[in-house]
Amino acid sequence: MPVDTWFPLAIYYEDLPDASQHRQALIEAVLALEKAGYEPRNFPEMAWTGDLHGVAQIHLDPRFAWVVAQVETHTRQYLEALGLDLDQVDLYIQRAWPVVSRHQQEVGSHCHNTAHISAVYYVAVPESGSDEAGCLAFFDDVRQNEVSPGLGSENTDIIAQWNYLNQDQALYLPTEGRLIVFPSKQRHGVTLNHTEGLRISLSFDIVLTAAPGQSAGSYEFLTPPPSQWKRFGES
Repeated sequence: MPVDTWFPLAIYYEDLPDASQHRQALIEAVLALEKAGYEPRNFPEMAWTGDLHGVAQIHLDPRFAWVVAQVETHTRQYLEALGLDLDQVDLYIQRAWPVVSRHQQEVGSHCHNTAHISAVYYVAVPESGSDEAGCLAFFDDVRQNEVSPGLGSENTDIIAQWNYLNQDQALYLPTEGRLIVFPSKQRHGVTLNHTEGLRISLSFDIVLTAAPGQSAGSYEFLTPPPSQWKRFGES
């Protein structure tokens, strides 16, 4: 008796071939930004994230130009795989920031509600490809096959065997030089870095708008191009 599966979550990833050539320069740039914008955190177990420390525009910093170009290329490929007509949309990097995770630090679960697509690039990973450095975790809040709400709760032992039909999360090993692209609305987090080394990554938030032209402003589900906006108080 077959069991069909539908409605998959599409996560795109690519190991960038030139990553090693840019590794050291990116590490130095990130650590310089962290030092300049560092503030003590209330929770020492949380990774240092640039967006919470005034460092959220690295997409405008020429030191990160190579990564920005890669994000643009692979985001387009991701959207083409999803079947979008890219001639009808414009893409904008809304914000971008570094994340530095030290021993026993993590990133709590969250989603990026102000963006449409998010990307993460792994600059440096101790024990690359190992879960010891902290995995990127995607959480399933819909739980399509949870026939009775809460069956998969950590407070129960009802699930005899976890498999692809009942799993509530997907883990991606941190791999140096890898770029991952995914829907911003998907709740995600990063597990603890159990190593003594630094895990350094770059995060990007991307927004889709209608391209100027016939379709601009005609779709309620696609934001009109910024060129058509009017700021309050401007004539």
